[in-house]
Amino acid sequence: MAILNAVIVPAKVLKGGRHKVRISVAHNGETRYIVTDIIIDSSKEFKNGAIVKRPDAAYLNTKLRGILQRYQGVIDELAYVNGLSCPELVYQLKNAGNYKHRTLLSIYEEYMSNARIKDGTRNGYINMWNTISRHLNTKMLAENITHGTVLGLDRFLRDRGLKLTTIRNYLVFLMVLLNYAKRCGYVQFRVDPFAGYELPKMEIRQSWLSVEDIKKIKNLKTTRRCLMKCRDLFMLSYYLGGINMIDLLDINFNEQTETIHYVRKKTEHRPKQNKFVEFAIPDEAKVIINRYKGKDGHIAVTPYQRKTNCHFFFIINMPKLAEATGIKQIIYYSARKSFSQHAFDLGISTSVIDYILGHRVDKGGMSLYNYIFVTPDMATKAVRQVLDNLK
Repeated sequence: MAILNAVIVPAKVLKGGRHKVRISVAHNGETRYIVTDIIIDSSKEFKNGAIVKRPDAAYLNTKLRGILQRYQGVIDELAYVNGLSCPELVYQLKNAGNYKHRTLLSIYEEYMSNARIKDGTRNGYINMWNTISRHLNTKMLAENITHGTVLGLDRFLRDRGLKLTTIRNYLVFLMVLLNYAKRCGYVQFRVDPFAGYELPKMEIRQSWLSVEDIKKIKNLKTTRRCLMKCRDLFMLSYYLGGINMIDLLDINFNEQTETIHYVRKKTEHRPKQNKFVEFAIPDEAKVIINRYKGKDGHIAVTPYQRKTNCHFFFIINMPKLAEATGIKQIIYYSARKSFSQHAFDLGISTSVIDYILGHRVDKGGMSLYNYIFVTPDMATKAVRQVLDNLK
């Protein structure tokens, strides 16, 4: 058990014979010292762990007892104290309580600086922070955030007329910041601010289309070039297992002529067994690829091929595609949702569907997936089965 005492160290005498009062920490056969800001004029002013012969002795002794009590409180809360060396224990004592001086703003800035975040996600976080900071005083100490703070932010966001899914994203971001602060030891809560708070339910987009709707899009006859391209690129996503646009644009089809092989960008930094998505490119997809790939082998959506331009292309043309086919609503994401729904309807294994979509095959923690793997051949057969269903 660690023993704490107030001491002066004769070998550490200051100029003029003054001394800094130190806290000795005796633990596991070693002794280390923590310097305090209490300075006495000579060794005669210190006796038996107390300050004497000074007009302010009572005040300084009260301060010294407070320091000892604080350090002892830290030791009492360390369940693993006997497993620490003396230097390790001193480090814990010296750094305990640092969390009390971290503001929400400083935690946000540190997280944004250190965390591995994609550019699109980073921009989203910045926008969320700007909205949150309109309601919260971001210079408040993180430890002062309470359950009432969370409820107040919830009300503020609802009063702005935001969708439930959007409100959920804002509050999850605040939760991420607080969890980061807790993991770093910057803040401790006797009662977690989110305890008892139920996040708004996610609004699941029912954007999948029926097999008949996909056939309408596939068989649409048009001479309008933009509408034709919109139709083709939508079907290309479907033919390639619901591939996301950001992943599709990154593939060099001069190199990948027979087999598609890529890492899904949305989950590339998450640990998972199946890092790559790989299967044979269907003939239906090859026709479209050859029609729209440029000299560099990449699919060309717009002349300048910027991400914002590609996004804008589909925002403009998807409603026109819906109108031309008589389908109520079509978004580019419908290709991905529809492929997965149709594969599931055909009885294809959910692990194979997850593999094709680039999800974690082993999510849910099932030990079975420690022993089996989804192979590219299995994925190829599954994609072929879904596409044959359109015939």
